[in-house]
Amino acid sequence: MTKRIIKKVLPEYFQDIVDGKKKYELRLNDFDIEPGDTLVLEEYTSADRNTRQATGRRLEKKVSYLSKFKIQDLWWTEEEIKEKGIQIISFENKEDKKYPRVGLGVMIQNNEGLVLLGLRKGSHGAGEWSFPGGHLEMGETILETAKRETKEETNLDINKFELISVADEMRYLTSDGKHYLNIGVKGLYEGGKLVVMEPDKCEKWEWFNINDLPTNLFEGTELVINNFKNRTIYNPLK
Repeated sequence: MTKRIIKKVLPEYFQDIVDGKKKYELRLNDFDIEPGDTLVLEEYTSADRNTRQATGRRLEKKVSYLSKFKIQDLWWTEEEIKEKGIQIISFENKEDKKYPRVGLGVMIQNNEGLVLLGLRKGSHGAGEWSFPGGHLEMGETILETAKRETKEETNLDINKFELISVADEMRYLTSDGKHYLNIGVKGLYEGGKLVVMEPDKCEKWEWFNINDLPTNLFEGTELVINNFKNRTIYNPLK
């Protein structure tokens, strides 16, 4: 079973990771982590334990390679390391090019016509209200992703799907390095008890009148709602 490990990172390193420049982590070997696990990096203002504060920015990276070693296992003596330090070298990967990802938001309506929104935390868009949703996985259809993500995040069962929006999501491109092709799906609530299944990502779930929504909406959710109200599938940003 894969794990999620949360670690702190300084702003200059965090931004280099966002920009795709830094593709490694040097960490003290005081925790268990293996390839396939997820390393959650939270940005903090400084390394000072007494004054540092979380900025609210967070990145999640899947571990693909891991090497553990002790000083006595290296080529150099401890004296050489103390004198000169160690430099970490990252190799260029010609296939390591950044591409937009496919994200999916699910507009769930109950029997009263209300829509479900969750208050995001711990990732880009923290403090904003969002539909349930997530990434389109390899081998999944859009509707399979909608059903899976809704169950994983809310414990609800939905059906009677309808594609209602395709949009360019770019609000978080500069701040978090996130660019998504956002797909909006409408689903009908069929059953299940509403539960915050991922408390590290969502503060709470609430039902809202679609004509009386919070103003601080997640970009992908806002785009889906606008397209749905305007009865259009795609509205170009440019």
